[in-house]
Amino acid sequence: MRDLLLGVILLGLICWLWAVGHGAEVTLAWETPPPEATGAVASRLYERQAGECVLNAAQYTPRGDDLPLPTTQVTLTVDAGQPYCWLVRFVDSAGQPGLPSYVIGYVVPKPLPPAPQGLRLGP
Repeated sequence: MRDLLLGVILLGLICWLWAVGHGAEVTLAWETPPPEATGAVASRLYERQAGECVLNAAQYTPRGDDLPLPTTQVTLTVDAGQPYCWLVRFVDSAGQPGLPSYVIGYVVPKPLPPAPQGLRLGP
């Protein structure tokens, strides 16, 4: 019985460590223009994984499928401790992207170590 309990605890610890070490989530949000004024039907998110963000949209790659309007946010899975840069472009019904948005950069923080357990007074 003791070995079974120890095995279950060890398996839970391994699963927790795997989840902590395999990414984090970042939510990006932006405002959308009125579609009738711009012809925009979707948003296209671009990403660059680099320490320094640049304004040249050609140095970014599209991330995922276009997001149909009125969607104005997306939650991304990213690697902890890594720097990312993003920009958004609106896309018209012909699939042509418009001008890029401002660039936003973020370094995803590494997870904190767990809190110590079993704090007590010494002998």
